[in-house]
Amino acid sequence: MKKAILYAVCIFLATSAFATEGPAATLVQKFNTTFPNAKNIKWREVKDGFFVSFSQADNFSKVLYDADGNFVYSLKYAGADDLPTNVLMVLNKKFGEYKNLGVTEATTQDRTFYNVKLSKDDKMYSMDVSSDGIISKLQSYTDGTSMNVSAEQ
Repeated sequence: MKKAILYAVCIFLATSAFATEGPAATLVQKFNTTFPNAKNIKWREVKDGFFVSFSQADNFSKVLYDADGNFVYSLKYAGADDLPTNVLMVLNKKFGEYKNLGVTEATTQDRTFYNVKLSKDDKMYSMDVSSDGIISKLQSYTDGTSMNVSAEQ
């Protein structure tokens, strides 16, 4: 009997020594409910919670949850096809024909905005566009130099 108990304790200690801390089952369930089609899911513990990266619908995304499992923010790396129609209309009005270089959708509890990179002629532009189509932090790059540009529409 002593050998069986000793054996069980040894197995427990050996397996727990290699166990890694991960997100709580309730957080994993919350994530799976929110993103049921997520693939290539990778969890990483960070200072203030958990960071999860995954792909869904041909987009790569990241979500940060705090230590209590509450949503903090998400990032989705996408293309112009994923922008809302009103944002596309604002970009078309301001820039006419342009080449979209990339979109990062950032979402917090109370706000969504899009960081858009595009090129037109010999310039590259980087800007934040709110979900209601307001452009801010517009920068223009030519030959590796940056210059702030008025964001008026």
